[in-house]
Amino acid sequence: MKKLKVTLVGAGSLSFALGALQDIVLSERLKYQVDLEIALMDIVEENLNRTYTYATEMFSAFSHPAKITQTTNLEEALTGADFVIVAIEVNRYFYWSQDFHIPRRYGSKQIYGENGGPGSMFHTLRNLGPMLKIARTMEKVCPEAWIINFTNPEAKLVEAISKLTSIKMVGLCHGLDMGIDQISQFLEMDREDIGFEGGGLNHFGFFTKIWNKKTGEDLYPLFNEKEKKADRLAQFDHIGLSRTMYRTYGYYPYPGTNHIGEYVSYADDFYAGLSLQYRYDPIREKLWEKDSRVPDFIYSASGHTLDKELFPDDMTQEEWIEETFKFDKDKVQKSNEYAIPIIESIFFDDEIQLNSVNMQNNGAIKGLPDDMVVETQAIVNGQGIKLIPMTVELPTAIIGTIHIQGTIHKLLLEAFVEQSKTKLLQAILLDPQAPSYYQACAMIDEMCELQKDILPKLEWK
Repeated sequence: MKKLKVTLVGAGSLSFALGALQDIVLSERLKYQVDLEIALMDIVEENLNRTYTYATEMFSAFSHPAKITQTTNLEEALTGADFVIVAIEVNRYFYWSQDFHIPRRYGSKQIYGENGGPGSMFHTLRNLGPMLKIARTMEKVCPEAWIINFTNPEAKLVEAISKLTSIKMVGLCHGLDMGIDQISQFLEMDREDIGFEGGGLNHFGFFTKIWNKKTGEDLYPLFNEKEKKADRLAQFDHIGLSRTMYRTYGYYPYPGTNHIGEYVSYADDFYAGLSLQYRYDPIREKLWEKDSRVPDFIYSASGHTLDKELFPDDMTQEEWIEETFKFDKDKVQKSNEYAIPIIESIFFDDEIQLNSVNMQNNGAIKGLPDDMVVETQAIVNGQGIKLIPMTVELPTAIIGTIHIQGTIHKLLLEAFVEQSKTKLLQAILLDPQAPSYYQACAMIDEMCELQKDILPKLEWK
């Protein structure tokens, strides 16, 4: 049988690794038709051991013959790899809480700070160094391998690695699928019956077509009618901005307010969850100082009942992790992520279509630069991955908004390569959620000091 090596970098993560491993163990083709090796790699040995123990127990329970190895050595893990699945973050919520609070302290109106806004730029600069190390090691020991990336900021990182290295890379996100779920609720239809064309920037995409797969009927007239009748406050925190954008631009966006709102200046008019994200008491709590807590990250207010808010569960984080990594064969299920279908399609030369991937544009979305990373549908086969050109052009206002982000991508890359605070300042001042000039300069200095152990060394030039 032909050999296949899949490497998981960031294998000690609490979420992505288990999903990928479950998808592999449930794949009949990867069980019986290949000589499979799975290399687990993480820089935190304790977390790596936890995932390795889970994986070996699971593959044994399914009588799966794959060889599973673990290592903290990146080059060892990557040597001979055919596919490298990457999901990396260091001390995620600690730094993300800084990404969120510090720019707002200096006057930014950013609402999330993960993939857009000033906070996302520090997020990018933190992750770009490790991502570049992975890609450059791959150039040395597995130059033909693909990176399948789940690390955010997705578009910024995929674009940087695509421009700075020769490694083939695709970024994956299920944001478009979240949008289809919302459309299906408005239409009161099964999502499987809805055809679509959509794309744009990761976390800032729009559906240019929706149709009934059974009849071919254009569903936008019905959607328009249903949206008008829907309660104006229904799921407001999640789709209030989406509905406003639909009425403004004529196409429904995805994935939801806290993501699409990262790229526009008016999002906080629609995001009630803003007061909850990383909530803390500035009188009683001095964040990020020794022995102080990291503010709790809250994705949204939904699911927080009175009982849960006033009387939290007694389970500690350590107990939750222990429960998550307790193997139960009956709970093993497919993750609905695209990484393993991509691997199977390329390796076995099958052709499949994916709902969305992030790659360099190369003409797929008109009006955007060819070398900018965009998100839209794609075809995957033995030749690799290729974006499907969108047949309907995005509105001028949307193209313009995405163009701004594309320029920010370039400036961030220049800031990283040139180690320049000045280029970072240029990127921040271009953003719709930028603070004033004086505030932006002070913000950069404070963030570079707070995150000096993990950011590249930047100077004013």
